[in-house]
Amino acid sequence: MPPQKLVQGVRYLAHAELREGQIGMINDGFNTMGNGGFLLANAPTGIGKTAASLAASLSISRAHQGEHVLFLTGRQSQHSIVVDTVQKINANLSDGEIPIRLVDMIGREAMCEHVDRTTGKCSCEQGNSENEKANLRAQLRDVILERPMHVDDMIDYARKRRICAWATARMAATDADILVCDYNHLFLENVRKASLGSMGIEMERTIVIVDEAHNLPDRIRRSLSRNLNHKIIRDSIAELEEYCEENEKKRTQTPILATGITRARACEKALRKFKNRFSKWTREMRDLNSNSRDLGAKIEVKVDAAKILDMLREEIQSVDEGDELNLHVLISQLELVEVDTEEDEELACDRLAQVIGILQRYSMSPAMCVVFYSNEDEHRVTTHLLDPSIVSERVFETVHSGILMSGTLTPPEMYKETLGIPEERATVCASYPSPFLADRRPVMIASDVTSKYTARGENNTRKIREHIRALLKNTPGNVAVFCQSYQMLEEVVIDADWPEVHFRLEEERTWTKRDVVRKLQMLKEKRQSGHRVLVAGVFGGRLSEGVDYSNNILDAVICVGIPIAPQTVPQTSLREYIDNKHGQGKGWKYGVIQPAVNSVLQGMGRAIRKAEDRAYILLLDNRLLSGQYRSCLPSTMDTFTADSAKQTARMVKRFFSRFPEPAKGN
Repeated sequence: MPPQKLVQGVRYLAHAELREGQIGMINDGFNTMGNGGFLLANAPTGIGKTAASLAASLSISRAHQGEHVLFLTGRQSQHSIVVDTVQKINANLSDGEIPIRLVDMIGREAMCEHVDRTTGKCSCEQGNSENEKANLRAQLRDVILERPMHVDDMIDYARKRRICAWATARMAATDADILVCDYNHLFLENVRKASLGSMGIEMERTIVIVDEAHNLPDRIRRSLSRNLNHKIIRDSIAELEEYCEENEKKRTQTPILATGITRARACEKALRKFKNRFSKWTREMRDLNSNSRDLGAKIEVKVDAAKILDMLREEIQSVDEGDELNLHVLISQLELVEVDTEEDEELACDRLAQVIGILQRYSMSPAMCVVFYSNEDEHRVTTHLLDPSIVSERVFETVHSGILMSGTLTPPEMYKETLGIPEERATVCASYPSPFLADRRPVMIASDVTSKYTARGENNTRKIREHIRALLKNTPGNVAVFCQSYQMLEEVVIDADWPEVHFRLEEERTWTKRDVVRKLQMLKEKRQSGHRVLVAGVFGGRLSEGVDYSNNILDAVICVGIPIAPQTVPQTSLREYIDNKHGQGKGWKYGVIQPAVNSVLQGMGRAIRKAEDRAYILLLDNRLLSGQYRSCLPSTMDTFTADSAKQTARMVKRFFSRFPEPAKGN
């Protein structure tokens, strides 16, 4: 598609040839952001959405000199794609045009060798004089701004020369066109205050690109989810006590320190009393809400945040003789505590300050659900944010403009409402066609199986396995199976024999990101050696989201079931809240069905990462064929039906005869 179809003013293209959907996304983004608005783009894999979003945003930001582009993503693999894309943009610039300057950042823990929690200083530049530090940082800053640099390369460069990569990246960001970083830099208030201002980035002069934007609502919700239990209170008391003991040794040096210790001791005393009060209250809550014949049963009940805060206030008042101690002072004191702890371990005082602060800030808001949980001897209170717009609306009101994009931003209008994009800001919600998915990624839905609880049984499980086996027998390479739960994964996949494959890679609940990286490397090695692997995971797990199965390493994906969230107290409260705010009926769609179907779409998307890839998709749940579940699938997605495993076998065999196995190492 020729660039001439682009609207006038668009520049900074990474490719000479553009796809139709990519041109539409560039034009929509440029026009919308030019009016200070937002584009919510449901853009499937392979459309080139990273290049499209950068072309539109850079064309706007460079027209308004001094504006920054924040490219926000939770995936480190996406960091690399952004850097590579900007390098291509620079290669296509006209002679004499100033290259795009980019800074790539990840968490400080990964960029610095060691950070001393007490002082906040790292050991990266240990042994260098202040003059040497300044000169070395200036040299690295120039290198970063000269040519877009992957963060891993920056870290390697810095460590070989004893420079702090994190501090230098923050310094370079002031003069960069693009900062690639995590969502937290913008949507977590304490991180935003500590980072953007120090980097010379003004929110009002910022264009925001949110990658994988379907994850943003839950990321914001989780940022305000905290636990309050007996252990956190107990450990906070111990840390306060240690803090006071250490500082009492220095109290003769300054009267200000002596006053601070007195206040810290008062907070410690208040927390001791509150610990006993909280323990008594949790026992009463358990007894009140449990069956007398089963006192160890699980309990989940909504509670009043104000009640918990009142208990804490009463204990504070009982130890406060000078009328100077209150919740605000307690939170401030907890945040001041510094004691030696294990590396990267968050202090209990910090966690306690966070949960008290959340309870205080949202105690009167219907957007916060506070729940008491009890299971045998474990009792806790947990905060659940129901409305992410409480956080995001203020951000979108402040920034210049932006693009929110994902391959599963379905429907984009739902995310506009959920995230609180201001009505007065020009907003476009659009879904873009894929130039290849219908042909190279066929989607088949089996009509003879379901994951509906009332219809499950041995016969249904047998049919599901027959469909899986039919696909395995006729697929040349690796296959991934994603199930709606670990229980179903074990029932359908793990407890069965699969002689059609050489190895099985089964997801475990305890896996870390490092474990996943190792497993993916093993998957690539097996493929190169000609061995077929069955990858088995769950929707929303380590293997089905945020994992880049590059180079067409998966030939097929099977999705078993629809991961409908359990009807817990927070889930019920979420539905009711959405109904009240956005309209009757939207609670079920926005809070339950659409997120579940989008998890299926995420699993499907693991196989296809670029236009040259090909893969077969099999959905094993007939509820996706009609009604409210069908309506949650993208309107641009073409599907067809199989009413038996035999039909699945025929269709899969036909597909791979048209698209045979790609060359090893592709």
